[in-house]
Amino acid sequence: MARRTSEERAYPLFRPSARNLALALGVASGTVLSAGAAYLLGAIVDGLASGAPALGETAGRLAAFLVVSLAAALAKFALDDWLPLKANLCAEVDASDEAIDQLLAMPQRAFERHDAGHFLNVVNAAAFGYGSMSVYLSVNVVGCVIAVVALLGCAAAIDVLLVPVFLCGLVVYFAVNWGPMHSAGRLLMEMIPVSEAWQEEVRRLVEEKRVANAAGAEGFYERRFAKSTDAYRAFLRRYRLSDTAQTTLPAAVSPALQVAALAVCVALWAAGQITLGAVVAAWQLFSLLQSPMADLCSFVSFYVASRPNLVLLREHAGEAEEPSGFEALAAAEKDPVAHVDGVLWATPERGEERKRLFAGELEVRPGELVVIKGANGTGKSRLLDFLRGLSDPADLDGGAVLAPGALDAAYLTYPVPVVSGTLEDNLLGAAADPEVAEMLDLGDLPRRAITDQPLNLSLGERQKLGLLRALSRPEPVVLLDEPLTNLDAATSARLCDYLAGLRRRRTVVAIMHSGELDAAADRIYEIRDGRLARAR
Repeated sequence: MARRTSEERAYPLFRPSARNLALALGVASGTVLSAGAAYLLGAIVDGLASGAPALGETAGRLAAFLVVSLAAALAKFALDDWLPLKANLCAEVDASDEAIDQLLAMPQRAFERHDAGHFLNVVNAAAFGYGSMSVYLSVNVVGCVIAVVALLGCAAAIDVLLVPVFLCGLVVYFAVNWGPMHSAGRLLMEMIPVSEAWQEEVRRLVEEKRVANAAGAEGFYERRFAKSTDAYRAFLRRYRLSDTAQTTLPAAVSPALQVAALAVCVALWAAGQITLGAVVAAWQLFSLLQSPMADLCSFVSFYVASRPNLVLLREHAGEAEEPSGFEALAAAEKDPVAHVDGVLWATPERGEERKRLFAGELEVRPGELVVIKGANGTGKSRLLDFLRGLSDPADLDGGAVLAPGALDAAYLTYPVPVVSGTLEDNLLGAAADPEVAEMLDLGDLPRRAITDQPLNLSLGERQKLGLLRALSRPEPVVLLDEPLTNLDAATSARLCDYLAGLRRRRTVVAIMHSGELDAAADRIYEIRDGRLARAR
């Protein structure tokens, strides 16, 4: 129940505020001013119909009509179009920023439920759709309702019999739009997983372009992408058809409604209940009613089509607030830094077809240098992820105690992230430790422009960047996943000496495939035949 409440609080659709009310009044102002112009036009017609209009009076009405019409056009541009659009753009970007913040706060086990295409959809399409929808409802819809009420009041001022005609127009607009509107919304909801799969294929193709070329596998990638594209295209065709129908059908019935309104006005004029100028004014008012009616229908259609995006965002917000599960394992005392005893699985699911990594006991105490060895695929990296709180505690059948230092440890993991910029940028907000930089012998890296392209940095340079980043951090616990990978012999020797010198000052857990750190290690663990055991 707590999660459901949290999701319902996230991304509120209607955001009442003084600012949004002012924007809504601006949206309505163009229509209200145009209604005033319609009354002035009716007064001009009545003056001409009287047979002997005063020239000065007619000129004054014409001037007033021109001024009000120009003011209506200006209000339409500045208050009805530009300011809401500006608010819309801000809301879209703000929603995307919020979704990114939630993504970064999300526990790893919640993150791993989805692929990258899902999160791209949440941060881009869903967040931007929600931003537009919230402004549309809080500003445009409120403004349209104000405009419709104002036009109904103007119609009632001419003759109360016009009000049912205007209301009938509203009902017919919505009735014609309802079927295609819901069809488009249903199709969009069904299309979301297909769209996410297509975006995931695009991401893979971009990231693996060099691999595809190097392996001569262009045809394989093209076929896989074409299959995903065909599925996405089929849904797009059906959705665009329903979307076009809901857009064009209301406009198609508009002339019939206008003729009906004109017929009522003519009948009232023939009965002597209204003047000819009132007929012209009523006709103008009904024409003005088409715009807010179309906007209201458009919003309902937009809401139905975009509601899956709102559902996605609220689920995303709920997942961001989920506990990681490691809270129950955190110990107040700092001794030991970590104690794990049980069976570690590759995923929380169990069964014969699931991968069981290893069983055993691991202990890490403050100031120790602990080495973990084992063949590839035995679960060493998964164990470091567990110590750092970057997996699911349900992966472990057994018990564990993790000190805060482990859950906040500096961590060298793979792949080493690289951002475009300088070496300072690639420290991700930290400062380089001069001793570490000298030990790693960075060469010209401090002076180079760094990009995330594969050929910009060698594998060894990427490794040095990851080590500089991890070892420069102040946390008392350091986790290193294969720290010697891709390093030359001289750098490897200096790094081992440096790590040995950290004993009693910092706690270091290192995954190793060789024996360079064995002599300095306080504990050595090895994973063999599915068992984690202390080798020394």
